[in-house]
Amino acid sequence: MAVAGEVIGGRYRLIRPLPSGQMSRVWLAFDETTDLAGSRPAHVVAKHCTIPRGLSPGQHELVRDWALPEAAAASRVRHPNVIRTLDVLPSRDGPWLIMEHLAARSLHRIVEESGPVSPARAAVIGLAVLSALEAAGHAGVLHLDVKPGNVLIAARGRAVLTDFGLAVTPAGVRTLADAGVILGSPKYIAPERVFEHVSDARSDLWSLGATLYYAVEGRSPFRRATTAEVLQAVGEARPEPPQRAGPLLPVLAGLLRRDPADRITAAEVETHLRGIVEAGRRRPRAVALRRIPVVVAAVAVAATLSAVAATAEGVTRPGAMGAAPGSPVTVPAIRPSIAPPRVPAPPDGYTWRTGPGGYRVAVPAGWRQVKPSPSPDGVTFSGRKHRAVLGITPLAEPPGDVLAALRAAETESDLAGYRRLRMETLPEPSAAVWEYTFEDPDGTPMHALRRLTSSGGRTYMIEWRATREAWPTELARFTVVLASFSPAA
Repeated sequence: MAVAGEVIGGRYRLIRPLPSGQMSRVWLAFDETTDLAGSRPAHVVAKHCTIPRGLSPGQHELVRDWALPEAAAASRVRHPNVIRTLDVLPSRDGPWLIMEHLAARSLHRIVEESGPVSPARAAVIGLAVLSALEAAGHAGVLHLDVKPGNVLIAARGRAVLTDFGLAVTPAGVRTLADAGVILGSPKYIAPERVFEHVSDARSDLWSLGATLYYAVEGRSPFRRATTAEVLQAVGEARPEPPQRAGPLLPVLAGLLRRDPADRITAAEVETHLRGIVEAGRRRPRAVALRRIPVVVAAVAVAATLSAVAATAEGVTRPGAMGAAPGSPVTVPAIRPSIAPPRVPAPPDGYTWRTGPGGYRVAVPAGWRQVKPSPSPDGVTFSGRKHRAVLGITPLAEPPGDVLAALRAAETESDLAGYRRLRMETLPEPSAAVWEYTFEDPDGTPMHALRRLTSSGGRTYMIEWRATREAWPTELARFTVVLASFSPAA
């Protein structure tokens, strides 16, 4: 097993481990042969593609023999939405891939830490992954491990697909399948790969659908207790109905069809996703333009119905409105008014609350508003258990530097036992997160997260805190709260 300080391929010195999957070990490394002109990056990512456990000796040897040429084939894919592979190095227990080092978080981590993304944002990510898959197809390879953990989102929003499967060429996939070796992530693997041992471009599209489902729902489409139950559900059940997909629903339904022949094509996916993105860009102007004809139409219908009712009831009363007997009655003009917009139902177990900053948010049912709030313009809600607290404070103006704003808040805080866990910007505009632990006055260990976010043209500081012991449970609630936060209609 590799250790920090070890040099791979005579030039890449391992610095520290990075988050890894079950079939790889990933390191931050330094390229010690970088020239003075800097034509190659000094810091790189070194990924050791280890051979999966649980294989028979024959299967193990087969995977080992195919791993290096398959990795070399995947490394030839060149596209802005595909992580760049710099080197492929042989090794007895699996090849090493040397890749560009990108300051980014995986889609899985973003959703896990900050909650589901909007359908429009998911559509942008989906277009990037779709472009990456098309580039792979042009290079003659498949990906076969599309999942939220393999979609990286850089600070400026660039989405990059990484970590191709161990077998990516038609020959490699077929050889391993014939030997009974099917590699992939159970929650995101296409059913035909598991049950028919067939893999093609449509399999990657199914995985893209499952990934987009996770992006907007915050969970995979087939949630089960064990891997065996997940795989059984993939083959037999329908995905759990999505609740937050909105305009993305036809894409998810079209991609997550059991039979590959019934799935929508890549071209259809692109058309749908581009439509969602464009609608999001046009929406403020389009909504304003649509309101006028809707109101006029309502007035016209109301007037027509009144006239019809008057005629049906024989309203030609003598002297009505000063008219002569038998004269038609004039329907009084109806003053147009804009009906109040329909407020969607809150998530189960939550209630809508509105704040002085012009926002609406779903707060867990039974939570009470605490007065006074630490900030004159802020609102604080408190739960009954785990000392859970939600605080929302509108800022007077968007900070020019979101990290500087969080650092200032950190400097002003006076928390016992304080320890910063992370402080970083997020892909969304004017967004950043600060996570930390501290101790309540009575010594209870606490965990907290502050999130800078923008909505309706304003910037807000949203804080969530709970006991450190209950943090995993309470964080799941926070993802719902954060996803619901929006301007009040």
